[in-house]
Amino acid sequence: MKHAAVALLGAFVLAGCQHKLSLEEAQELCEKQGGFLVVIYTQKITASGPDDRVANPGDCIGTDKYGIATPPAEAPPASPAK
Repeated sequence: MKHAAVALLGAFVLAGCQHKLSLEEAQELCEKQGGFLVVIYTQKITASGPDDRVANPGDCIGTDKYGIATPPAEAPPASPAK
């Protein structure tokens, strides 16, 4: 039982160490997958007024979720034989 608790704690620690993608990195990765990146805007409201809006990457929505088939990747042109 002790071993399971230690393993679970280790998994939580490692999950917190993941690199968080920037908006640009997430957009590029999502475009490579043929999807559309959802951008979530947040804004803190303080007593002195609203702060600046902050854009955060959300989910990558693929066309397969809407029943649209993605076109196959084009093969590179064959080099002529000598």
